[in-house]
Amino acid sequence: MHRSGVIIGAAMVCALVLDQLSKARVRALLDLGESIHVGGPLYLTHVRNTGSVFGLGQGYVIVPTIGSLVILLAIPLILRHLYIRYATVPTSFESLCVGLIVGGAIGNLIDRLTLAGVTDFFDVALTPSYHWPAFNVADMCIVGGTLLLFIAIMRRGSGGVAHDAAV
Repeated sequence: MHRSGVIIGAAMVCALVLDQLSKARVRALLDLGESIHVGGPLYLTHVRNTGSVFGLGQGYVIVPTIGSLVILLAIPLILRHLYIRYATVPTSFESLCVGLIVGGAIGNLIDRLTLAGVTDFFDVALTPSYHWPAFNVADMCIVGGTLLLFIAIMRRGSGGVAHDAAV
């Protein structure tokens, strides 16, 4: 389980550092609500999200804060349970996914605890009058890590071979 822990830790630190640096840069360069067109449908827009994913539940920062803490406490317990009960350790790829999820969750949790809301800035115009809710690096890590982990677990569980020469 040592190698898995190293990969989880490295991915977590990378996700967290990239998230916090990008948010700090946006806060330094753009006033709240200010937007810059990057190209095509992509804008950088400084948004303060006091709700949860996709801006749902604005003003209820306590709910996603508690949710993040529960997830961060549950992940090591789940990994420990899988190891003790089934002698299962995550593959390197699964460990990478877990690290991205944890790093993203910590990044957004830091914002909620220090700023009472999450700094979002990626703003995608789906049509001229509709923009996808703004998001950040932490959100990409959480969503991407979760989707890829789900696919990896489904492949492993459905008879697919978990290809990982490093473990």
